[in-house]
Amino acid sequence: MPTNLGIDERSANAAPAVARRNVSGPKPDSPDAKAENVREHKLGATARSFAILEHVASSRAPVDVLDIISSVKLPKATAYRLVDWFISQGYLSREPGRRRLIIGPKLTKLAFGALSSSMRHDTPHVVLQRLVHTLNETCNIGTLLNGEVVYLDRVEAEHWPLRLHYAIGSRVPLHCSAIGKLYLAMASSPRRRRLLQSLEVRRFTDSTITDCGRLDTELRQIRKEQVSFDRQEYLVGVICMAVPIIGKNGEMLAALAIQAPEARMNVQTARRHLPALRNAANELAEIFQDKISKAENVKD
Repeated sequence: MPTNLGIDERSANAAPAVARRNVSGPKPDSPDAKAENVREHKLGATARSFAILEHVASSRAPVDVLDIISSVKLPKATAYRLVDWFISQGYLSREPGRRRLIIGPKLTKLAFGALSSSMRHDTPHVVLQRLVHTLNETCNIGTLLNGEVVYLDRVEAEHWPLRLHYAIGSRVPLHCSAIGKLYLAMASSPRRRRLLQSLEVRRFTDSTITDCGRLDTELRQIRKEQVSFDRQEYLVGVICMAVPIIGKNGEMLAALAIQAPEARMNVQTARRHLPALRNAANELAEIFQDKISKAENVKD
């Protein structure tokens, strides 16, 4: 029975092959070998850095450094050194009043820039364009970022004299915007309390809800109907309606909204657009979920 696993028997019985083998690559002490070691060291440091950022960014709760050490398999000194550097540069931050880690403003800005840039040239933008063409009103996709609503993508209606000029990346408050109230309503009770405690419930118009009891009643109704309205609460003369984009596990991935001057669209008119908005939100949910699944597969 052959047992040489592809090795020629003559070479197996010959003098030790190691002495005669022509090893490719630079000699250990050569300048080329030293340069290669430096490159490998840099790549290793880069991989460790990204592993820390990815771990904090993907965690549902603030992270302790000891958790990073355990999960990323880093030496203690290395983990603390990298974390301190990330904090000093704004990529990570300390949880207010505690020592645990959250993503910092610089990492948030980087992630948002990458996401919004990809959105403008991807399938979600096509869905948004099609919806605007169908309804002939401005629509946008928004998410929650650092206690504010931020527009990830936006398509303006083209043929109306009255237009609302917002850019991708524009921010609006939580308590008086349709998307913001939707996020508050859909959040778990503990998270909703934290968000509300961190808010400045400022009055922007006569219609802005600043009473906590009224706002709570509004949020309960929004959660029940799965639709939210801004009835001139942020800008006088502007009506907005938003629906959630829900992932397969029931989490809110983002929100889809329609926005128009009150002269063209009141709340009753907006409700007539609700079926089209929900259909587009379901389509976007499938697209986003597919992206999440692919990202998880790459991570694994």
